[in-house]
Amino acid sequence: MKTMIKTIPALTCAILLAGGHAWAQEPAALDQLPVCQLDPRDSGKLAVEPCRPAPPVQPRRSVAQVIGRMPAQPAPPVVPMAPLPPSPAVPMPRAPQPIGSCDTGGCRDAAGARYNGAGNATLDANGRICHRNGAFIQCF
Repeated sequence: MKTMIKTIPALTCAILLAGGHAWAQEPAALDQLPVCQLDPRDSGKLAVEPCRPAPPVQPRRSVAQVIGRMPAQPAPPVVPMAPLPPSPAVPMPRAPQPIGSCDTGGCRDAAGARYNGAGNATLDANGRICHRNGAFIQCF
């Protein structure tokens, strides 16, 4: 165990020194590489690998970022609104009615009123939507 503890720092130093040596040589090696270009036959690949990025067309310069304030918006004018006329009373849904009989075009309740439609959604004689639930039908 003691030799392992002594060996690990020695290996770490060797790796760091070797990595630092390769890092120092990288800029010189980068100048010798060709500029990256796309392969004319396959635009998803490079023509030559490895390659170096192309130099910038214009040198970059630093610019101070200026963030201006939004202009003040005046409050919209208050427009007086006329009072709304009273709305008609909305009829409350009736209690569910028992279904007397059904055919392919709709159903009839126990009082004989016809509900047209197929499935659970039907319409009564006034055009209101009615929902059928088992042996009962209720219009809204």
